[in-house]
Amino acid sequence: MNYFLLAILLLLTGCGTSSKSDRQPEAGTLEAPFKLPYQLSNPDENYKLPKELKEVSGLTYYKDGKLLCVQDEEAVAYVFDIKKKEVTENFGFGGYGDFEGIEYVNGEIYAIESNGNLFRFEPGSKRIGRTQTDLPKKTEIEGLGYDPKTKRLLIAVKKGKGSSDKAVYSFDLLNKAVFKDMSLNDEQLESAGVDPKTYEPSAIAVHPLTGEWYILTSVGKRLLITSRKAKVIYSEPLDSKLFIQPEGICFAPNGDLFIASEGGDKKKGYILKFDYKN
Repeated sequence: MNYFLLAILLLLTGCGTSSKSDRQPEAGTLEAPFKLPYQLSNPDENYKLPKELKEVSGLTYYKDGKLLCVQDEEAVAYVFDIKKKEVTENFGFGGYGDFEGIEYVNGEIYAIESNGNLFRFEPGSKRIGRTQTDLPKKTEIEGLGYDPKTKRLLIAVKKGKGSSDKAVYSFDLLNKAVFKDMSLNDEQLESAGVDPKTYEPSAIAVHPLTGEWYILTSVGKRLLITSRKAKVIYSEPLDSKLFIQPEGICFAPNGDLFIASEGGDKKKGYILKFDYKN
């Protein structure tokens, strides 16, 4: 009888242990929700830009705590020192145009016009290269970035016809060839809380630590984060009082985020800094 009771107790104990174990999720089966490593409602710094950059339209990290800015009417790249909080030098690369993006890659500055014309030059050099990117007709560009993994410039389309609308093209710096890398459809945008009618990208940048694509929209005032494979990872509306007209985005090598915005009627252009909080 005692042996029988002992066997029952052991059986019950074993069942209890097994039941508790079954309630534990297996490692790797649950995907943690994406957490934005920035507080977009609370910038850590606010840099006022000079009057020449009231209509700032592009932004890129330069070097040693310095950023490069471009405005949409003159072919001039401005160096903004975030420690001195002022423009310290500038590089002219032509006359007038409609410049919408700037990127610093491997010692060279790239600037793009809304029609897709791409300018290339070394800081201070008078030798200016110009390339027609041969994008589809009636394609309006408003964002330029760089993906170090593919070694290609990223060209964000503000407006386009047919398949070029809502697309991101890339320009291979070695082969001088254009590729269509990504296109978001209306269903994807709506599921991310984005009105497809207001989705007009104004800037694009690749996060240096995670490789995700950060896309700004000035019209709809929103930040959209995607993977290279056109998967929307995150979407957040931007405060229109804080981001009057966001036109440029870039990262420092440590992940700190910078967003440039036009100033409005009586306000100067400015750059907001958001510290990386991983």
